[in-house]
Amino acid sequence: MRSIAILLNILLVAIMSTSPLTAEELAPHLHKVTLENGLTVLVKEMPGTRVATVQIWVKTGSVYENADEAGITHFIEHMIFKGTETRGPGELAGAIESVGGRINAYTSYEYTVYHATLSAVHWDMAFELLAEAVMHSVFDPLELEREKKVVLEEVSMRYDRPNITLFHELMATAYTKHPYRLPVIGNVESINSFSRDKIMEYIRKHYYPQNMTVVVAGDVKGREVIARATDIMGNMARGETEPPALPVEPVQEQARFFTLKADIMQPQMAIAIPVSKFDSPDTPVLDVLAQIAGHGETSRLYRSLRDDKQLVYGINASAFTPADPGMFEITAVLDGNNMLPAFEATLTELFKLQYFFVTDEELKRAKRGLESDFVFNLERVEGQARVLGSFEMMTGDPREEEYLEKIRAVTHEDIKKAAQKYFSEKTINVGFLMPADSVFEPGMQEIETSIARAREAAIHSDSEAMLPNSYLSRVHRFRLENGITLLVREDDTVPTVGIRAVFPGGLREETPLTNGAFSFISDLLPKGTRRMTAKELAEAVADMAGGLTGFSGKNTFGIKADFLARFFPDGLVLVRDVMREPAFDPQEAEKIRPELLAQLKQQDDSLTSLAFQEFNSQLFGGHPYGLNSIGSADAIKSFTAAALEGIYFKHARPENLVLAISGDVKAEETKDLVNRLFGDWQREKSWENKRIEEEMLPPTTLTKEKIKEISRDKEQVHLVIGFLGATLKDTDRFGLEVLDTILSGQSGRLFIELRDKQSLAYSLSSFSFFGLDTGAFGIYVGTSPEKKEQAINSVWHELKTIREKRVDEEELDRAKNILISQYELALQTHSAQALELGLNETYGLGQDFGSRYIQAIEEIDAAKVIEVARKYILPNAYVMIAVGAARPDNALKPDANNIKPSEEPEK
Repeated sequence: MRSIAILLNILLVAIMSTSPLTAEELAPHLHKVTLENGLTVLVKEMPGTRVATVQIWVKTGSVYENADEAGITHFIEHMIFKGTETRGPGELAGAIESVGGRINAYTSYEYTVYHATLSAVHWDMAFELLAEAVMHSVFDPLELEREKKVVLEEVSMRYDRPNITLFHELMATAYTKHPYRLPVIGNVESINSFSRDKIMEYIRKHYYPQNMTVVVAGDVKGREVIARATDIMGNMARGETEPPALPVEPVQEQARFFTLKADIMQPQMAIAIPVSKFDSPDTPVLDVLAQIAGHGETSRLYRSLRDDKQLVYGINASAFTPADPGMFEITAVLDGNNMLPAFEATLTELFKLQYFFVTDEELKRAKRGLESDFVFNLERVEGQARVLGSFEMMTGDPREEEYLEKIRAVTHEDIKKAAQKYFSEKTINVGFLMPADSVFEPGMQEIETSIARAREAAIHSDSEAMLPNSYLSRVHRFRLENGITLLVREDDTVPTVGIRAVFPGGLREETPLTNGAFSFISDLLPKGTRRMTAKELAEAVADMAGGLTGFSGKNTFGIKADFLARFFPDGLVLVRDVMREPAFDPQEAEKIRPELLAQLKQQDDSLTSLAFQEFNSQLFGGHPYGLNSIGSADAIKSFTAAALEGIYFKHARPENLVLAISGDVKAEETKDLVNRLFGDWQREKSWENKRIEEEMLPPTTLTKEKIKEISRDKEQVHLVIGFLGATLKDTDRFGLEVLDTILSGQSGRLFIELRDKQSLAYSLSSFSFFGLDTGAFGIYVGTSPEKKEQAINSVWHELKTIREKRVDEEELDRAKNILISQYELALQTHSAQALELGLNETYGLGQDFGSRYIQAIEEIDAAKVIEVARKYILPNAYVMIAVGAARPDNALKPDANNIKPSEEPEK
């Protein structure tokens, strides 16, 4: 009997030791469990999505670094995929990309996140690979030294970006003790000091299970994920350290300011005011307050400073509420001579909130907007996981519903009290970013005078049938009597609706004299109708927690709108009014004109944008694709509202319109609604003969090399090397896309050779563009001046190699999997689906294009890749652009040995 009892005890222990932990179901399909070693696992089951995301959150960020560790968290994030005990550099990313997934990581002040998104059938592999990277990275000293060069390039690149420079200085001014004042990326001195021993010590202190959360969202089973997490990470040893105590930021007793001068054209302003931390009851109130103050065209700051006073081209407010006390932040783009008036007017609007209650409409609109942002964010598995992870890290509870309930409960009194509590003259921090030759030099007295004037101003202010072969399911096509093509996709999985109204037009219909017309039109369209002013229209859209804007591309233009499903009928009425009865108000046009001109200046400040614009100009020559997508300054200055209206109605005809709607709607009901709203719109008699593909423009030709260098006083050089490419309907496009993908990505040839092995660039990629008449294919590289010549030669070496040597099957399969997966992942939202429907119809590609696209990609073989490489990568007919720092001893033209074809290329 005793032996039987002992046997039963042994069996009981065995059963207990192998039984999986029971997860708590916090909400339908949301499971949470903490393993015995302290690791937290969150699973959000999303049946039917077919995709999944796996994320490992580590509660360590830049705030936990010592002075000599500045940037080490971010550096480890870079190094984590550089090899493990069983896999070499690039193999982790390569494995994910080989099945069509994408893998990446990011570092914030308080946490680091490693994440992969891919088809749901491969979630297990993604989990295993991420866990291997986090738990078993080797941090090879040779790879470490290579990656230092890459991160240092990133540091240099960041200082070439005006908005980042302004933000860093603002944080360093607003915080005097707390590590929020320091850039997450670190500094040159600390990065150069990193050794493997220092990294391993930091890993020991912070990378332990109690400090980690695994988040998996998508088409998965909770029990399977938890069992796998126990299997893979359950034996990870508990940590013995605790997060260090962070310095307490002293109470600010006086306003602070700074003025930065840099090689820029477009001035900017930034304001920061200390507020509460994330777990404060004030956080939801501050989010609503920021929405009212500076979110969108109905916000107080936008109306006052942009619409009424015309002091800024754009302005935005947000509440930065991290784990420790944060900042209420405001940013604006404006002219330099408006700096102090804009600063004063901004504070006036903030101070008004201390004296007067916001209106019912403002409060309702703000709450709806925040709720809408949440709902639309949850359409993607990445959005679901990001929300779960951030709430778990900040509060210990991943559920966002409690936060939404608090948003809904915010009152007028709450807004007023928060404004009174936080908006003090003593706690204002402001920064001005000006061009290098600016004479703007305000002193503290001027700042204090502006603050006092703002306070005084606030005190005294007043208060058809379903398509059987469509790639997307449940798509219906209807043709209205006036020629409108209506496409409706029924999908009630999420209560949102995406609307896209597409007309032929855009850049392809412009000339040098009218360059920018469609860009101007797309901005002006939503600025009022014959019945509603711009303000009234913006309020109507915001009251529905929706969005309604114009858009303009290379071949099309039109209107895009997104609404919660319950507001769809009323939202479509607004789309109708904007499309058929736009105001083209001259006063609104005069507000937009300087904004477009400011965008051109900002484009000139962005070396990357400047490089690509010059590339397009040189490559496409006299074809409209060579024009600036924003427009030319002369044309923008010359347009009248009446002229723009004429151009619009020449193209915006019912017979040209494709109206695509996807979401929680019924097709027949939608058709009836569209008939009521658009059925009396009269068409042209000859509409049957109008097809976009029949209006072909002669393609440009390129018979020689074109090389151009643009010098800028910057730290970096941005290179674009490219060739004429295929058109949208050319079957070569599929081979070029595969070729492009073989070169791109973390496991692509360019990344491995130029970045990983040679440390020649931080930012690089290949690219392709398929137009109606012609196309482009090329390479972009961001590098330093002393590496420019070597980078150019290395690019040409890779291009020569892919022209002459067949790709292996593994590399080919990886590229094809990536393209197919990216296509599938890009169509998760109703907005994206509506655009896909609209463009496929407009371009005559058909609604079965998705199926044909996937089949065409699957059929590409190595012979096709080398065929298109030889056809389009032409060593004697290309464009090369270099923008940035120039070195007189640094040749721009490549070494002939790197571009001259071999005698007998591989067949």
